[in-house]
Amino acid sequence: MSDPIDFFWFIPTSGDGSYLGAPDLSRAPDYSYLSQIAVAADRLGYSGVLLPTGVGCEESFVMAAALAPVTERLMFLVAVRPGVASPAYYARLAATLDRVSNGRLLLNVAVGGDPKELAGDGVFLPHDARCTHAEEFFTIFEDLLAKGEATLDGAHIKAAGATGSR
Repeated sequence: MSDPIDFFWFIPTSGDGSYLGAPDLSRAPDYSYLSQIAVAADRLGYSGVLLPTGVGCEESFVMAAALAPVTERLMFLVAVRPGVASPAYYARLAATLDRVSNGRLLLNVAVGGDPKELAGDGVFLPHDARCTHAEEFFTIFEDLLAKGEATLDGAHIKAAGATGSR
């Protein structure tokens, strides 16, 4: 027998409207509303929720940390955009959030997106280079979580004796 399908919902951290993805965002992404969505998803049996990243979104790690105490078993699929912050910083964020949420953190790697939005976040690499950059990013990130230290002399990222939370 195979495992059951995991269903995830979406936390609209950039605002919400009548229809998912509609340009009319008539409801602001205030914490009270977003926590109602998370609690409902938790009670209805969803496995988790996606927290997107982008210039128009509330910060995904912070929002997941705020929603964890009001939910019981809901997983948080937090979007990470390599290039916006260092892998060491993201490793500390991820390790801390995983601890404070009792192991309910999952990561969603977001290397794509609108070039204008990416430029607003300081990411100017073309698509293929963003993928290579993400590989280097997660080499450092994973070493920091597994070993507590990382060194890499990559094409896009250099880390010399980086240390982080495990």
